[in-house]
Amino acid sequence: MDRLVGTRLGELEVGARVVEGRLGTLYAAQRAGKPMTLEVLRAERSGDDEEVRASNAIKCTGIAEVFDFGQLPDGRRYRVMEHLDGESLEQLQQRRGKLPAGEVVRHLDAVAEVLQAAHAWAIPHGNLGPSSVFLVRGGVKLIDFGLAKKGATPAGDLQALGTLGFALLTGADFAELATPQPVTAEPLPKVLAELLAGRVADATTLRRALASVVMSLEERPRGRAGLIIGALAAVLAVGAVGFFFLQSRPEEEVAVIDDDLALGLDEAPEPAAPEAPPPVEAPEPGPTATTPRPVRPVRPVTRTVAVPTDRALLELISRLESRLRSQARPGDDLDQALFVLNKQRLRLSGSPTEQDRRDVAHQLAGWKRSYLKR
Repeated sequence: MDRLVGTRLGELEVGARVVEGRLGTLYAAQRAGKPMTLEVLRAERSGDDEEVRASNAIKCTGIAEVFDFGQLPDGRRYRVMEHLDGESLEQLQQRRGKLPAGEVVRHLDAVAEVLQAAHAWAIPHGNLGPSSVFLVRGGVKLIDFGLAKKGATPAGDLQALGTLGFALLTGADFAELATPQPVTAEPLPKVLAELLAGRVADATTLRRALASVVMSLEERPRGRAGLIIGALAAVLAVGAVGFFFLQSRPEEEVAVIDDDLALGLDEAPEPAAPEAPPPVEAPEPGPTATTPRPVRPVRPVTRTVAVPTDRALLELISRLESRLRSQARPGDDLDQALFVLNKQRLRLSGSPTEQDRRDVAHQLAGWKRSYLKR
């Protein structure tokens, strides 16, 4: 019997054991009637609470939020997390065995999207595996941030994701896949092999590669009718993409980011209204006269400001920190927010590349819009 089931940890009521994972055991729990999840770590795991607070602070919906930490009388550490209603990839694999390539790609892309957000703030997972990925309604939730040993890197996360992909694709045990699998002509194993070899630059690059795999899987010959349908689908997809880009204005996001950085912490000015189109003269009245077609105003092109220098970004981080301190209210976890900002300062240390500076600029602008009170 599990002696923890049915007990209380302060205001937390411990319910049934949900799953035994590589790094700990998950239990259903309640606090003041609200469902939660309790994770009791294995005895050899202590965890870095600061890293967990940092992962909380980036506010990524794919990272399970941790509300509290503690220690059991037997010395084991525990965490109180948001309620996880679903199953882990480990449970899914135990239930179904190997998964079809299309489903594997979908799971890998969902995890890569979360890693993309975490790595942008220089927060690697370090212990990625099937028990750390929970499948919930609408996506995935990664747990076990802050359990990595020293030296965890984003590159290590990507290699672990390659191993995870092979485990799901072949039905093999994740813990026993110590060597890369043979490369075949199939597109997904090729991408996984590139991951294991450390030849995928980052999570963004991986997501592009996975998108190509999806296209390859959809373009497999399915007879003449299948080819015709596939061609029609491709034409419709291209048209939909073109319509999306015509209607959306991606340059606005760049402009907001650049304006925010160029203007410091001031609000970006409203874009100038487009000039009115020249009047259209009506045709001479007569039997062949037609109603003139309205002329659609031309949308102005937004100017993109150059990527800020290291010094400008460091100054902006300092101003953000000052403003966070001045706006802090009782109950705000100020240390958590400052810890994440310092991650960006560390990213600028040494010799950052232009892409590093661009990424930091993007994250700081997003931080300003999302976290600072107006």
